[in-house]
Amino acid sequence: MRSRALGEAWRRGLEPAPYLYLAPALLFLGLFVYWPLLYNGWLSLHEWNLVSPDRRFVGLANFAALFQDPGFHRLLWQTLLYVLLALVGNFALPLLLALATLALPPRWQDLFQTLFFLPTVAAVSVASLVWLYLYLPAAGPLAQVLRAVGLEAPPLLADPQTALPAVALVANWKFLGFHYLIALAGLKAIPREVMEAARVDGAEGLPLLRRVLLPLLGPLLLFLLLSALASSLEYAFVPVEVMTQGGPFGHTSHLMYAVYQEAFRFFRAGVAAAEAVLLTLGLGVLILGQLWLLEKRVPHG
Repeated sequence: MRSRALGEAWRRGLEPAPYLYLAPALLFLGLFVYWPLLYNGWLSLHEWNLVSPDRRFVGLANFAALFQDPGFHRLLWQTLLYVLLALVGNFALPLLLALATLALPPRWQDLFQTLFFLPTVAAVSVASLVWLYLYLPAAGPLAQVLRAVGLEAPPLLADPQTALPAVALVANWKFLGFHYLIALAGLKAIPREVMEAARVDGAEGLPLLRRVLLPLLGPLLLFLLLSALASSLEYAFVPVEVMTQGGPFGHTSHLMYAVYQEAFRFFRAGVAAAEAVLLTLGLGVLILGQLWLLEKRVPHG
């Protein structure tokens, strides 16, 4: 009986219909995800100028050249700084704003939800152009407001100290509303009885946030963190290209933008592929670390 059941299960497993249903999705993943990843890894081991039909195998020379370049070390630091700035604006700030508006009347909450979400519908290129106009040191609205109160408008995009935060602000402004709505929805989902019981026990302010709200919001916070990280990396290229092209003196360039520059401006496709490999590995480590944190530290249920 058991062998007959196994035989029937084996025959059912050979039916083509389930595999035909999966074929379009697998084909899409293979063509547009896995094949580009494999090809990029192969290309990182070669030297190629995007024009010549010959691709010279150089092994790990592209990676060695990157790590021996002091400019690449600065690029890594600027990438980390850009991601941290984006996480502040797309993770910490939305949570704080959601906590601040939770106690407001419903009509005020609706108003803030609308105002914060409006930038989300704008394209990243449009948002970059808007902020580029705001930052103009001579005719920009920010400069005019500062001059009206007797202050000099700083050249934010021309100053190496302020250029990168000014560019990172674009991604923060665009995606703040999306993450704010998610954080607010999570806070509203917490049962009122839990909050009242915590207050009866004397939990207010920071103790209430640390001991009650954050543990209950654990899975949501992890999603916010992953979403903020993804948006900061996915939309990092456009603001830099529109506003600064990596200047001044490379102070707004990061690894996402450097891949484009190496490939399509300097025609060093192998070096660009090596940078993309390092970026992918770094992102994978971050995601695995966050998933480990979810498994070990976040309460389930």
